[in-house]
Order: sequence, then C-alpha cells, then structure tokens
Amino acid sequence: MTAVMIARVQFGLSLGFHYIFPQTTLGLTLVILIAEWRYVASGDQSWKDISTLCSRFLGVVFAFGVATGMALPFSFGMNWGNFSLFAAPIFGVQLAIEAMVAFTLEAAFMAVLMFGRSRVSKRVYLASAFFVFLGSHLSAFFIISANSWLQTPAGYAVKDGRLVLTDYLAATFNPSVGIRFFHTITAAWLSGLFFLLAISACMIARNRGRENAKKLFRFSAALSLALGLIQPVLGHQQIMDVLRHQPVKDAAYEGIFETQNGAPLIGFGIPDAANGRILFPMSIPKGLSFLESGNPNSLVKGLNDFPKETWPPVNIIFTTFHLMVPMAGIIIAVALSALWFTGKKSKKPLEARPLYLKLVMFGAASPYLANELGWIGTEIGRQPWTVYGLLLTKDAGTSAQGAGTVAFSLILFSLVYLVLGFLFVMFTSSVIKSVPKAD
Repeated sequence: MTAVMIARVQFGLSLGFHYIFPQTTLGLTLVILIAEWRYVASGDQSWKDISTLCSRFLGVVFAFGVATGMALPFSFGMNWGNFSLFAAPIFGVQLAIEAMVAFTLEAAFMAVLMFGRSRVSKRVYLASAFFVFLGSHLSAFFIISANSWLQTPAGYAVKDGRLVLTDYLAATFNPSVGIRFFHTITAAWLSGLFFLLAISACMIARNRGRENAKKLFRFSAALSLALGLIQPVLGHQQIMDVLRHQPVKDAAYEGIFETQNGAPLIGFGIPDAANGRILFPMSIPKGLSFLESGNPNSLVKGLNDFPKETWPPVNIIFTTFHLMVPMAGIIIAVALSALWFTGKKSKKPLEARPLYLKLVMFGAASPYLANELGWIGTEIGRQPWTVYGLLLTKDAGTSAQGAGTVAFSLILFSLVYLVLGFLFVMFTSSVIKSVPKAD
C-alpha cells in the first residue's frame, strides 16, 4: 500500500471519528435554543431543566470535538504537503476564518452555558444559547464551504503552479455549497436529536429525571420525524447538484454503466465495476430517468461515456450511497414508534417497555451511520481528484513521507481514538448518573 493510500485511510479515520462530535453539537445547540426559548416564553421549569441537562451533554461533546479536531490541521502538513502548497491560499482561508470567527464565538458563549446559569438573567442566558447555536452553525458553514470548494472550485486562478484567490465570495459561495450546507445541517440535527433520544431512553429506563426525560423523548422524536421526512427531498436535490457538476460521480452513485434512455432506479444490488454491471439488482424501471428529468424516457449518461481513469471507486460509493436508504427508514421508524408509544393511545408507559427503550438506544446509531456513509460517498466519489479537475490525489501527498512513517501514525491515531471513544462513553454515562433518581 502506498504512502498516499495509507494517508487517505488515516485522514478518513480521523475525520470520521471527529465528525461524530460536530454533528451532535449542532443538534444539541438546536434543542438547547428551543428549550431555553420555551422556558423564557412560558416560565415552564421543565424546559429549563431540559436545557440545563442538554447543556451538560453539550459540554462533554464540545470538549471531545475540540480534542479530535486538533489532529486534522496537522494531517494537512504531515501527509498532504503538496495539497497545502497548492490550495492553501483558498482552502486555508476558510479554515482560518472558521477558527478565528465562528469557533471563537461558539467557545466564548459556551462558557456562559456551562457556568452562567445562576450568574446571568434568563434572557442573557437565552442570548448565549443563540450565539452558541450561531457560532456552531457558522463554523459548519465555513467547513462545508471549504469542502464544497474542493468539489466545485471557483474564485481562483492558477499562478506559478499554485492557486491564487481572485474572488472570495465566489470561492465561499461556490456552486455546490448551498444544497450541501442545508442537507448536512439537517442531517446533523437528526444525529443530535437521536443522541438525546438514546439519552432520554436510558434515563427513563433507569428512573432518572423520568418526567423531563419523557418530555425530551417525545420532543426529540417529533422533530426527528419532521427532519427525517425532509431529508429525502434535500438528498435528491444534492444528487441533482452532483449530476450537474460531477456527472461521473452521479453515474457511479446510481450504478449506471451504459448510457441509456429510460434508465432504471436501482434500489439494491451488488456492484461489479470490473465487469461493468450490478449483480442481483432490485430496480424501478425508468425510475432514474424520471427522477433526474421528470421524463421516464430521458437519456442518462453511463460511466462508459467517461474515461476510466476518471472513475471514482464505483463499488464503494454505490454501496455507501445505497446503504443510506435503510438508515433513513430506521430513522423514520424509530421516530414514529417513539411518538406512538408516548401518545394517548399507548396502553403502557415507556418505563414498562424496557426492550423497546434498548432498541431506541441502538437505533440512535442510524443517523450517525447515514451521515458517515454520506461523507464517505462524497469524498471517495471525488476521486481521483483532491481538488476536482485541478489536483490529482496521487500528486497531493507529502513527497518525502514514507509508507512506514504514515502507517505508524495511523496505528497511533487509531489507539488514541479508541481511548477517546471509551472516555466519551464514560463521561456521558457520568452525566446520566448525576441526575437524581425519582422516588
């Protein structure tokens, strides 16, 4: 395995593990803002208690997000030196603004959420919740903008073998950033809400703050259902954007090898890129043509219309793309069942359903898996390019870096992430245990 391939595995591992925490942060800040607004508007003490509880979990998530995120900038210099030299005048600007503006805003008001409940008025606390929400989402925007720029570069010129920023607004608001931002943010909200579903299910099962946990459980389920139903619409718009700007990636996503009129929509199948086919396909005749154009007989370009050296790893991105579908089904099923079992027609209270509560805790992984699968497909689908159409991945690595050195760092990072994962579970459990048991 080459140094570049090992570096890709290492960066994918680092980014994938780190992303668990930002997506949870985005969902938690949304719930805290809504709960705090409800408390200020109505004076209902239960919303204050829910906001305070969520803030404690946010503190843990935020700390681990910072710890895991620190490794990523070092990876650029350590393993991706040529990319850094080539693209830093644009890509680096977005990361710098994210750190100096958005992250600083989020971190500053996070201190008020953590330690200021009894020191400031409830309206100042609500304002702090808003600024934490704003800072986290601004941070997400600049990161997504930087990534989208890698997919659809804009606002640049090439000078002496390096990129030069010519139009900051064009680079920031590049052609794919809009739909990617909304699709990613709403998906991240789902992860945070399902995190709270799992937490509240655990609290209900252990009789800790049970009444507030039930209220949080139902609220999280209702908002999750709404977002879960919106996601397929946003996902479709995302794919239409990919079709416009990266048609070869779209063909790989859909598993279409031959250009054809009336292309089928393949729901499931086993990809066999070497032989240009999908084994055992389950498909809707003419479904893809209809989705892409509204005409069931329209032309859909297949992979064979593109040079093979520009193909992304078809087997991987077809599989990750199609695994997101069952994840979406699980999300909607969990949210619906949670609303049903907390509704007036439910014959038993939640605490009398221990098996169901355990299933909810396991089901909480579904939006996280969907998010990770989506990003795997997005990033691997950009291959063989690091900057689409401008810099090949094979040319983006640090020239002097040997495979053995990168492999050693991969092993070291893996061990560190195992420890951090264990500590996160321990700290989260300690927050749950700190909630008093009901009499």
